[in-house]
Amino acid sequence: MPSPRRSAGNGEVGSPKAGTGSGAPLNTWLAQLRRNPVHVRFERREAVTAAGIYLAIALTGFGLLMAISHFSRLPRHRRFDAGDSARYLHIAENGYPNHLEYAPDGLPEPSALAFFPMVPAVIRVVHLVAFLPFPYAGVVVSWSMAAIAAAGGHTLARSLFGRRAGYACVGLWACSPYAFALWVPYSEAAFTAFLMWTLIAVVARRWLWAGILCALAGTVRPTSAVLVAVVAVSAIRALALCRAGWRPWAAMGLAPLGLIFSWLYLGSRIGRLDGWFIAEKAWDQQFDFGLGSLRFLQKLITYQSTDIRYPLVLTAILVVAVGVVALALDRQVPWPLVLALAGAWELVFGTPGAPLSKPRFILPFLPIMLLLVMRPVARLPRTVQGCLYGSGAIFAGWYAFGLLVLFKHPP
Repeated sequence: MPSPRRSAGNGEVGSPKAGTGSGAPLNTWLAQLRRNPVHVRFERREAVTAAGIYLAIALTGFGLLMAISHFSRLPRHRRFDAGDSARYLHIAENGYPNHLEYAPDGLPEPSALAFFPMVPAVIRVVHLVAFLPFPYAGVVVSWSMAAIAAAGGHTLARSLFGRRAGYACVGLWACSPYAFALWVPYSEAAFTAFLMWTLIAVVARRWLWAGILCALAGTVRPTSAVLVAVVAVSAIRALALCRAGWRPWAAMGLAPLGLIFSWLYLGSRIGRLDGWFIAEKAWDQQFDFGLGSLRFLQKLITYQSTDIRYPLVLTAILVVAVGVVALALDRQVPWPLVLALAGAWELVFGTPGAPLSKPRFILPFLPIMLLLVMRPVARLPRTVQGCLYGSGAIFAGWYAFGLLVLFKHPP
């Protein structure tokens, strides 16, 4: 993507001083919701440094995961093909099925047709070009996309709070507890890369790039629906302010194409337009406005489940909700970022299935959450930051072994 070098308010009409003459804000709270202008600037050397920081921290955690797996004498394949990894690798090697299997109660059985096509397609390409076994090709894809995502996260955070804050954002994201999903053949790394760079394009008002990147995100995960909405709302606002001519229209037209293509392609495998939605029922991911999450909360409060991860899931949901409000009150954070995080929270809370995977679903949006804490971390001495990232990486590697190998239900 060309280097974005534009100022964008992404808030109310005009700069933060707009309205101080004839139309002063109604109260302090409304004034707090106004956005400061943002100057988005891409620095190639800093982006490469940010990717290097990510890789160094990730290697620490991943190395510990490999060491524990080795001394536990577990089969090597079990390190890479737990949970969704097994599905993506199977699709990359064998393609999608051409039918759905149904349980005796008439509901569909879990199927690979619920998984979007870009990640297995890229894994297969790497396998064919580099002659790597499928699991290792999947690892290469995840690490490459995670490095691109780290460069994007740094660019976004740097534009708001400076260079050191951008590096802190990358470091904290790299050693987060669910960072294992960026090391193995999951889709989180690829989706984060497209998410970060789409948001950069939106904030910089590079509408064509925003539409193209959002369309690519739509071939990775269904949660790209959040990104499509963010692009559409931002483009509509730009049109209302008479900015950028026809380009916001193009962005709105391009943004949903990847999502639509994925739905139609997967449905075509079984000859039905709604084939993906039928396959998705097996994973219990239909939007229910939070009823399933409330039932999950009831089970947790009444001790019907004793899994130690459940309180962590509840904590993650609550922290993200608080983070949305806090970011909305921070005038330095553009509205598209707040909307993206709010949409992610709504999906996580509003879908009942896979409660143990909810923190992993938030992982691509975590760099936005980290805008709240990266500034104080960036002011710490570098030695202290290094200890913090190293400790986090060690914990992430140790926790990854439990999530991928030991626990009964992989996230």
